[in-house]
Amino acid sequence: MACPQTVGCLGYRSAVTAADRVHRHEEIADADLSGMSFGGFLVYGGAFVRCDFSEASFEQFTVGHEAQTRFLDCTFRRTRFPLGNTYFGNARFERCVFDGARLRDLRLHETEFVDCVFRGRVWRVIFHGALPDRAELYGRDRNEWHGNDFAEADLVDVDFRDIDLRSQRWPADRTEYALIDQVDERVGATLADAGDLSPDAVRALEFLHDDTHRDPSGVVLVRRRELGWSLAPADRDRLWTLLVENYRLAQK
Repeated sequence: MACPQTVGCLGYRSAVTAADRVHRHEEIADADLSGMSFGGFLVYGGAFVRCDFSEASFEQFTVGHEAQTRFLDCTFRRTRFPLGNTYFGNARFERCVFDGARLRDLRLHETEFVDCVFRGRVWRVIFHGALPDRAELYGRDRNEWHGNDFAEADLVDVDFRDIDLRSQRWPADRTEYALIDQVDERVGATLADAGDLSPDAVRALEFLHDDTHRDPSGVVLVRRRELGWSLAPADRDRLWTLLVENYRLAQK
């Protein structure tokens, strides 16, 4: 049964604070939970439809237990997910908006994102597309991951693994972000054409070649300021020019 735009039908004692909440296989629609302060927020299966979590805060946020938890057309504007105590688990987000939400220090192994919008900083997050060790448990060997919009996101040390990068939208600043293909060829040509590179620059190229995760088509998302953290600005600019600007970008 859908819940109206009040918290009363959810059993919350207050429109501002709530103790630990456990939702088991419920479908909750059109609930305005904005500005609320939660203790634990635990969800087993179920769905949240058109719910507003703006400026909500949690001491613990755990979803996707027992069965997939779905969030459809929900808003997470400046939502304060707790550092070190957030677990998205087997969850699916469709057409949701994360606008200035605290997405930080997360490892999202089983979480699906489809047609979502990300704005503001996303910090030290690993998104996974493949489920090689969990296929039997979840009934799928991949997470669905496409149509997501990062055009207004600030991606800091963010990693996309086994995700089709060209099926997402990226920041428009081509002087800071780029999708590159032919990584082996680019790195090899840069090493051959710039024999006077500093040791730190060579190490940055080796890391890009050996340790950066490529998508199923061999494409990598690179960010200028993260191209060798210890590089002098002039060396980083030179690498960017050689790797990106002197080659055809993979993104159309």
